Amino acid sequence: MDNYKNSRKSIVVSSEFHASKCEKDCDAAVLKSDTLTGAENYPWPGGDFKIPKVLSEFVVQIDSESKIRLNEYAYEIKRIEKQVFLTQCRYINATNKVFIEGYIRKNIEYAARECSKHGSIAGTIKDTTVHVPFKVYTKVDFNGNKPIIIPNPPSMVARYFDEKRMGKDIREADRSNVEIFNEPVFCELEWAAIYDADINEKGKPIDYLRNEEEFNEFTDKSVVYLCIKLLQKQQVCWPFPSIKDQKQKPYPLNTEWTTPECFDKKPDKK
Repeated sequence: MDNYKNSRKSIVVSSEFHASKCEKDCDAAVLKSDTLTGAENYPWPGGDFKIPKVLSEFVVQIDSESKIRLNEYAYEIKRIEKQVFLTQCRYINATNKVFIEGYIRKNIEYAARECSKHGSIAGTIKDTTVHVPFKVYTKVDFNGNKPIIIPNPPSMVARYFDEKRMGKDIREADRSNVEIFNEPVFCELEWAAIYDADINEKGKPIDYLRNEEEFNEFTDKSVVYLCIKLLQKQQVCWPFPSIKDQKQKPYPLNTEWTTPECFDKKPDKK
């Protein structure tokens, strides 16, 4: 009973004890506080909407020849399912050339012989899937819708004269560096068409059956047509203004690409 009574006794702690404990355990504080000043901004004319703009749409023809080996010997190809996939479509500015890379996925269904007897052949349907790569480049026409790509102007440095050293002051210089971020030009594959021929050049006769051969390699000749659309996100005005009324963006400096056409021009004769 004595222990129970002692446990029920309340303990009174002074306020000084709480204050001293708070000073030791509480480390929260406002370390720094600043009042920020306002920064001015300036209007930058552009457009009402930023949307993908069609720059060019063209059909490119790709001629491909490949040699394909099947997993087993076949005496007849039943069907070939073909799809085109692009792994690269890269526009190179100032050249109007587009580098295209991809592959043709071909799923080949063929009949593999299991037995042949009494003028007949019996077998099972097998399949093999191959990727036939292609890599080409082509030059496109934009017809007035060229991409808007502004190169960075060259960096500039201003130096000062040092009277003591009678030369350049190496401790002081003014510099400028302007970097422009352009929207990339990207591609969309609208449609693809494939026309091909499969040629067996290494067939072996099957048990003296007329016109029946086995093969596991054949040559594939393909003509591929790809309809490609080049796009770039651009700011446009609505309703569309005339060419004279279009807003011109005041870029930081007048920058211009040096293209091969500039070197081909002959100076004007006076």
